[in-house]
Order: sequence, then structure tokens, then C-alpha cells
Amino acid sequence: MSMRKMIAEKVLWETLKRWKKLSPELGRIQFLKTVPIFNELSTWQLKKVGGIVFERTYDVGELIFEEGQPGAALFLIIEGQVSVEILKEKFTAKLAVLEKGAFFGEMALLDESPRSASARVMEPTRTLALYRNDLHRLIQTDPETACQIYKALARIVGDRLRSTNDMVQAEGPAEKIAA
Repeated sequence: MSMRKMIAEKVLWETLKRWKKLSPELGRIQFLKTVPIFNELSTWQLKKVGGIVFERTYDVGELIFEEGQPGAALFLIIEGQVSVEILKEKFTAKLAVLEKGAFFGEMALLDESPRSASARVMEPTRTLALYRNDLHRLIQTDPETACQIYKALARIVGDRLRSTNDMVQAEGPAEKIAA
């Protein structure tokens, strides 16, 4: 490789690094592309979604939401760790530990039922939140993007339901019910 080409390439990469540092939007778009709900959206669609999500930082032990509260948003973990928990009589049961790239609370985008579990921060965590009302507004301004998000949500919820059904069938019924 010629010296001139090496210098040109170095200048290009340094410029791109500076631009990336100056463009949190680019980082947000790249992150959203890794999340299954958004990974089939185009760059301009991701840019639109990136403009309606809200970023928030949480401290260790902080609740993102609590079981029984009304659900209003889906959360995406940019960095950190979140425990999904339910209260069982006199103890708390940990259902899952989620990390970077995971999402939770997706049912809040589909209906207004109360949260079925709590989400507690296990290490300093940054999230993006997509609120149901913002997704509903997206239907008015960009129905194609909103439709793709809803289709992805339906696919993911369906996959999770099938997985739960498989687990229940593998364990066998708790009690037999006469037909």
C-alpha cells in the first residue's frame, strides 16, 4: 500500500471516529439495529424510532417498574444488568437476568394491563424506553414503520408463548381436569 493511500485511510478513519463521537444518534441507530424488534427496519426508520425513544440511567437496586403498576413502555438495555422478578408469598423469585441488548416490558406496547413482574437494576444501567403513546403517534406519522414494529412484537410474543407452552408440556399438567 502506498504511503499516500495509508495517510488517506488514516485521515478517513480519524474523521469517522470524530463523527461517531459527535453523533450519539448514530450510536443509537446502531444499537437499535441489534434489537430483534427493530433489526429489520431501514436506517431512516431506525432514525425515526431513535427520535422517539427516551434514554435513562438507573442506579443499583432501583426499580425500573414494579409488579402491578400500569405498563406504559418497553425498555431496551444499552448497558448494565436488570433482574426481572415476581413476588411469591414471602420471597422474591428471579425470573431472568437481562443484559445489554435485551428488552423487557413489551406487553405494555400491546395493552394496558398491569405489569406482571418487577424490573430491578443489578448494576448501573442505561436504557432506552419506547412508550406506547409514542408508538401510537408513529402510526399516524409513519404507519409502515409502526406496522413493522408491531409485526416484530407479535412474532416475539408468539415465540415466547410457544416456548412457555413447550416448557409446560415437558413438565406435564399440574392436575388432570375431567373432560
